[in-house]
Amino acid sequence: MLSRPDTLPSVVRRMTAGRMLLEGASVETVAEQLHLSAQTVRRYRAIVSEGGLDALAKMGVGGRASALDREALDWIAAALRGSAREHGFESDAWTNARLRELIERRYGVRYSRVYVWQIATNLGLGHLLSKSRR
Repeated sequence: MLSRPDTLPSVVRRMTAGRMLLEGASVETVAEQLHLSAQTVRRYRAIVSEGGLDALAKMGVGGRASALDREALDWIAAALRGSAREHGFESDAWTNARLRELIERRYGVRYSRVYVWQIATNLGLGHLLSKSRR
C-alpha cells in the first residue's frame, strides 16, 4: 500500500515491540502500550528470541497489493481527519462500517472489516475508528 514497508505504522510498532521485549518489558506491558494483542506480542517474542530484531524486521506486511493508490489513500486519510457527517453519515464519528461504505462508494471496491482497519492503521489513523458497528 505504501512505498516503504519499513515505515508503515504497523511495522514501526512491531519493531518497537521487539525492542521493548529485548529491554525486558513484559508481554502485557508491550501489548497495552502499543495496542497489540498479547498473542501477537508472544509471537513477536518467539521470533525475537529465535533470530533477534532482524528476524522481526524480515516479517512480511502480508496480503496482496491494494487497489487503492497513493492519491486514494491520501483522500481517505483526509476524510478520516474530518467529520463522517461531511460524507453523509448521521454523526461525526468514524466507524469501520462507515469507512468501508465510503471506500466502496468512492472507489467501487469492497473490503473486509479487517482490511479497512488495516488501511486506517497503516495511515496512522486507526485510532479514529470507533468500536461501534455503525
